[in-house]
Amino acid sequence: MTPFVAERRALRLSAVFASLLAFTGLVLGLASGSVTILFDSGYSLLSLVLVLLSLLALKQARKPADDRYPFGRLTVEPLAVLLKGVMIALVCLFSLVSALWILVQGGRLVTLDLALIFGVVNVIGCLVIWWLLHRYAKISRSSLLEAELRQWQMDTWLSAAVLLGFLLTWALTQTPWANLARFADPVMVLIIAGYFLPMPIRMMRGALRELMFGEPLGHVRREMVQHMADFDITDGDVRLAQVGSFLMIDIQLDKQKMEDADNIVESVEQHCTLRNLRPVTSITLVT
Repeated sequence: MTPFVAERRALRLSAVFASLLAFTGLVLGLASGSVTILFDSGYSLLSLVLVLLSLLALKQARKPADDRYPFGRLTVEPLAVLLKGVMIALVCLFSLVSALWILVQGGRLVTLDLALIFGVVNVIGCLVIWWLLHRYAKISRSSLLEAELRQWQMDTWLSAAVLLGFLLTWALTQTPWANLARFADPVMVLIIAGYFLPMPIRMMRGALRELMFGEPLGHVRREMVQHMADFDITDGDVRLAQVGSFLMIDIQLDKQKMEDADNIVESVEQHCTLRNLRPVTSITLVT
């Protein structure tokens, strides 16, 4: 299976699961009166919209260069990731405000039987799709799929926290402090949404870095410099920028080594292919 096929299948699978969990959660959330379930379901519904955005971005990023876009559409992938981060952050902020408003109004009682059923089903569903996406991510190392994986990771931990919260709420109703159970639902939203808010912020920071053609983080540069050492090319002669699944490489080459240019480009392409990256290579001749 090619990385492109794996990425497309993973995103389609994510869309199917997101739609099932979202609509199931919305029904149970309205029936139980739980703002926590509505927050979780709203996040799943947002995931569906974002998966469709990712599929569109994937299709656009793979289009070849043309007269309108002579350098292709490299920035479509990080732009999609940036939009995903913004939308997730807005959902978290809206949920925080809603939970605070419910607390000010004196809390809200929920139907715990329906809430517990939702919690169990949602945790199992999120774990399954997270595991499947993790397998596809080993084949296709794209920023879109990585963002999708982080999104489902967030949803899995969110669902687990919601289930734990409902179990604790049920336990509270069996104690002399049962009247405090009406505050448990909005408090859970405050804790969960506040805890996960940094994740979309990190997504936006990474996407902005790619949109500004920032140097790739981690081992990408180190491996490329080590690979170029075989052609007697030093660290200062290699410039890199990662934009989604594209790796832009500019190599400053002495004119006396011009005959090595074709071999260098071919070697870079092989190196990137092994790492599921799409190279955009240029050679700058210097004296």
